[in-house]
Amino acid sequence: MGPELEKALNDLSLRMRLIRAIQENQKPEDTLTERESLILQQLADSGTMTVSQIAEAWPNFSESTISMTLTKLWKRKLVSKTISPENQRITHVNLTEKGRNELDLIFKQRRERFQALFDAIQLSDHERQIFIGICQRGVSCIDQLLGKKSEVL
Repeated sequence: MGPELEKALNDLSLRMRLIRAIQENQKPEDTLTERESLILQQLADSGTMTVSQIAEAWPNFSESTISMTLTKLWKRKLVSKTISPENQRITHVNLTEKGRNELDLIFKQRRERFQALFDAIQLSDHERQIFIGICQRGVSCIDQLLGKKSEVL
C-alpha cells in the first residue's frame, strides 16, 4: 500500500468513525453494542444456533462472555433462548421479531450514513461498480483471515 492510499483510507476511516460516534452520542442508553449487533446479524444470517456455535465465531471472547451478551439480548427480548430437550447443557438461540426489527434499524442507519457519503462524493456508475468489487474482495479476504467461508469470490 502506498502512502497516498494509506493516508486516504486512514482519513476516511477516521471521519466515518467520527460520524458514527456523533450518531451514537445522540442515541438513547439502550443502544446495542457492536458485539450485540454483530451477534444479531450472525443469528439473522444463520438461523438457530447454540451458544457454542456463536462463540466459535468469536475466538477472542470466551463462551461465558458470549453467554452474558446473549443474556442481555434475551432480557431485551431481542433473542429467544431454548434449552435442548436432548441435552440440558445446550441452549438454542433465535432472533426474535423485535431483534429482527432492531437489526433492520441498524442496517437502515448504516445505509443512510453510506448514502450520505456517496451522495456527497458523487460516484459515477463505473466508480460505484469498482467500489463494490473492492468491497467484495475485501470481505472475502477478511473472511479467509477469520476462517469463514465467504459467499463472495
